[in-house]
Amino acid sequence: MGSLLSDIRTAVRQSEAYAPVRRWRLERLTRRPGVYPDWRALLSGHEQDWAAAREKAGGKRILIATSLGLHFTANTVDTLMAAALTLRGAKVDIGYCDGLPACQVIEHTLAPSLRRIAKEGPGPDFCGACTGAANRVSAPLGLNVRKFSDVLDEMDRADAKAFGERWQNHRSTEHDDPRVMHAYAGALRFFGKGDLGASDLETQIFSRYLAAAWLSDAAARRLIEAHKYDVIVAHHGIYVPQGQFAEAARDSDTRLVTWHPAYRRGRLIYQHGDTYHRAMIDEPESVWNQRALSADETIELDTYLASRETGAQDWITFQRRDPESLQSTYAALDLDPDKDTYLLAANVVWDARLNYAQSAYGHMIEWAIDTVSWFAKHPDRQLVVRCHPGEVMNSPRASDRLDDALRAAFPEMPENVRLVSPENDINTYSIAQLSKGALIFNTKLGMELSARGMPVVVAGDAWIRGKGFGRDAYDRDSYFRLLESPGTFDPLTDSEIEAARRYVYHFYFRRCIPLKALDGSAGWPLTQLHADAYSLAKPDADPNMDAICEGILAGAPFETIDDENARDCAGETP
Repeated sequence: MGSLLSDIRTAVRQSEAYAPVRRWRLERLTRRPGVYPDWRALLSGHEQDWAAAREKAGGKRILIATSLGLHFTANTVDTLMAAALTLRGAKVDIGYCDGLPACQVIEHTLAPSLRRIAKEGPGPDFCGACTGAANRVSAPLGLNVRKFSDVLDEMDRADAKAFGERWQNHRSTEHDDPRVMHAYAGALRFFGKGDLGASDLETQIFSRYLAAAWLSDAAARRLIEAHKYDVIVAHHGIYVPQGQFAEAARDSDTRLVTWHPAYRRGRLIYQHGDTYHRAMIDEPESVWNQRALSADETIELDTYLASRETGAQDWITFQRRDPESLQSTYAALDLDPDKDTYLLAANVVWDARLNYAQSAYGHMIEWAIDTVSWFAKHPDRQLVVRCHPGEVMNSPRASDRLDDALRAAFPEMPENVRLVSPENDINTYSIAQLSKGALIFNTKLGMELSARGMPVVVAGDAWIRGKGFGRDAYDRDSYFRLLESPGTFDPLTDSEIEAARRYVYHFYFRRCIPLKALDGSAGWPLTQLHADAYSLAKPDADPNMDAICEGILAGAPFETIDDENARDCAGETP
């Protein structure tokens, strides 16, 4: 009955008759208090100071390519940083899309109907609310707003459409033209899939993403050329349209800074030159393994690692239930305590395809199928496949799911393999505590398990690859050799554990930067500003804000300067 009612609700929401209600609800959401920062209120009492700062701002030319008016987090953080950079003398512009054939805002679970998106794009249902929200949040700052339409015309739209039609049958994450790659990533994200099929709907919507990538690329390059920006700031640095700003910046030798909300509350990750998902994999050891942790840092790390089991200190968590005892977990999964158990900790299928390069395998599903097949031939060992809860908790909701793929490959699951669906609320750390070792593709969990002394085999480009404490596979054969080798799952040595702990501290404490202006305990939306955010954005008010601005303006490293004083404002407990 529940499924039937859900199907009925979906059919009603996707009907043409419901379209005006959909638009009204979206417009109402964008005006809900707290969804966007109210800069009129935040600047109240500071009007003269802010006007003087804008008047004096003649330094580095910065384009903050927010692009998406309906991206709540991006608009909150980007307008905060626009104010902070202006207060430090930079000449800041904000870039917004004002109508594309497709973009990151739309997802298959949010779209009124796939056929409507394929035929008309986001225009009828999303673009009005998106541009309206962008105008409302940015206007009180009085900074220059650069719109895509400032540098695009109808001939461009015709060329973009032709580009989409040319490449709409391409089916790969790889291509010589970055526009095709970003468009493919955007389409995969829209559908929540690891690969696009050949259906007319998928082809038509992919064609729209291709056209949007063409237009975004042209707009980015023309804006950079027209305004001679010194730095481009873009959230994520992938997808459509901000991925095209990243490519245009690199091609024009314009410094690029990307950012992303961190898992920890009240913290952000900023990165030079690329998305942090890729750039941090290649960080040199000298950046994170240069000194031992102090006694205080050790306590901080242990406290935080313990909190990861419940997500108590995080903005983003996938744990819906507290960890349980070993006995309870063995019973819940019907495992034999006398056999060694191994945890396969998966990523969301589509996410693993987009954010990371691949190493031993080109596709996470291929790796998972190979792993289950190997364990089927080794009945003396048990495997628990933990499908990522984000497949049902994230937006967009996954269309391609690992459990579906494995059930299709194994109509009768091997007796020594347990498949834990994304809906299952068992705590992943409960499974880890009974496991002798873990097998991962890209997941951050590999860092934490290594820091606890567990051996972790790495099949994809996870952050622990090449760090000296993971068991790295470089191709299919080397992966199987690792599984066969008795020494692979020996506990980590003391020196390996120490290196892992240093890296985890580097990632979660140094690279995840807390800001006093962010209210880490505000609830939804995740990123909201404190009432005194303007004062906290000023020079010398927050050492970490100073550090981020110095990174954007001068290329300094993006690392936490002052963790202790920011903790309370970030909503953390020591």
